[in-house]
Amino acid sequence: MNDFFNASHIVTVLVALVGWFAVHRLTAWRDRVNHKRKISTDFLIKAFQNLANAANREPSPQYFRDMEAAIADIQLFGSTSQIKMIETFTKEFAEKGQASMDPLLSSLRKDLRKELGYEAVEENVRWFRPEGSPKVAQQGAPGDGLRPAGSARP
Repeated sequence: MNDFFNASHIVTVLVALVGWFAVHRLTAWRDRVNHKRKISTDFLIKAFQNLANAANREPSPQYFRDMEAAIADIQLFGSTSQIKMIETFTKEFAEKGQASMDPLLSSLRKDLRKELGYEAVEENVRWFRPEGSPKVAQQGAPGDGLRPAGSARP
């Protein structure tokens, strides 16, 4: 009886150790996945904001730097289809001096809203550009104020 009691204690301790190890590994894996997701989401949100800020604006070195950073981040953290959209955008921009960011911005918005648990939005993205308002336009500012997102003008 004494040998059985000792063996059952050993088995109990071994089961507890194996259970602790399994739970520890699963928790570490979950934490790693969540950390990667957070980093990716943070960078893609910043990329979306940088591209959206540069869309339909007069060119400036700051907007181009923001676009360069956004394109680099999307190539690192974006989906395969978003990386292909970047390739299409950069080729068109190089050839024509302007290109539409609509498909890329819509894809980023769709994926980010899904990742964050927000409802899907199907409408095109639109931006308010106050420099295009009638009062400001009379003072010589370009644009029409409220525009759909998308084209990067030279």
